Amino acid sequence: MKKWLLFLVLSLPILFLAWRYLTKEPTTAIVENKEIKRFIYASGYVEPDNFVLVKAEVSGTVEKVPVKEGERVNKNQVLAIISSEDLDASIRDLEVRLRLTEERLDKNSPYLRALKERVDASQKQMEQARREYERREELARDGLIPKEQLERFKSTYEIYSREYEANLNQYKDAIMSLQTERKSLLANIQSLKARKEKYFVKSPVDGVVLSRFVKEGSYINHLSQENVLFGVGNPEKLEVILEVDEEYAGMIKEGQKVFLSIDSLAGQTFEGEVYLKEGQLDRTKKTVKVKVRANLPQNIPAYSTVEGKILIEARQAILVPKEAVEEGKVLKYERVRTVEVPVKVGQEYNGYFEVLEGLKVGDRVILR
Repeated sequence: MKKWLLFLVLSLPILFLAWRYLTKEPTTAIVENKEIKRFIYASGYVEPDNFVLVKAEVSGTVEKVPVKEGERVNKNQVLAIISSEDLDASIRDLEVRLRLTEERLDKNSPYLRALKERVDASQKQMEQARREYERREELARDGLIPKEQLERFKSTYEIYSREYEANLNQYKDAIMSLQTERKSLLANIQSLKARKEKYFVKSPVDGVVLSRFVKEGSYINHLSQENVLFGVGNPEKLEVILEVDEEYAGMIKEGQKVFLSIDSLAGQTFEGEVYLKEGQLDRTKKTVKVKVRANLPQNIPAYSTVEGKILIEARQAILVPKEAVEEGKVLKYERVRTVEVPVKVGQEYNGYFEVLEGLKVGDRVILR
């Protein structure tokens, strides 16, 4: 009897633990209907609105830089002047030649006057020879002079006629040549003056000189990759440039929300909106630029680093914790029993699977 009591006393703790184990509630979760969001992550920078990098179109030494960083400028305002001494010398040379040409084109110029006098003199000789020939022609009809004499006067008249025609054509050709030369010189001068405009580096937009990379005396090679003289934009209105990986480019659309964090404003988040996706990929980086408008503080330095989350999808879905799914099945907990249920799941969202088939909202599942 004592042995049996001893056995019973020793067995009680084991029986209690077994009872606690068998009656213990499993760890469960409720299948819920929640909003799911999908984001594309991208990094980029802050850029002033309407920002442009101003480059030179010609090579040469910078003669003057009449603007400073932070100065407000208007569209077409001169930012820098590149020396154009050789071009100016060419223009001056052409203008001298043009002036001489126009002087010779004047009908009272010694050149044209001499040619005209030659024409007039040969015309008088021709007319005198013509009159003498016509008189001899009348005499020959009356038989008063021999035919040989008439032919001699006719030959003289023809010689003077050809000489007159030659002098007249020379006069006309001289005028036409001078007019052609004048037209060519004017065209060349106009072309060089238009080219000279390129030696005045102008702002293509209204804005503020945000950066200046050139100083007086610098030599500019307009074919060089370093040909950047100024950065001009509107610092009062900022936009964000994000660089999105090529594989996600097709998911980006105008109007999508973007959540931004800026390194220079740690701990703050700003909401923006995609307003432009560039149509050309950067072949080196394999990214596409996406422009975002956001209400940002004006004190953000240009080109501050930005991290962005572009919201590409937001919708309601039935979700089950990832820990409840094992080999396409879940343990559905029904209080008095546990049922193994096959379930079809979709994508994972922050530790949850989207339920496509097999469960409904409110079902309780065991976490494993």
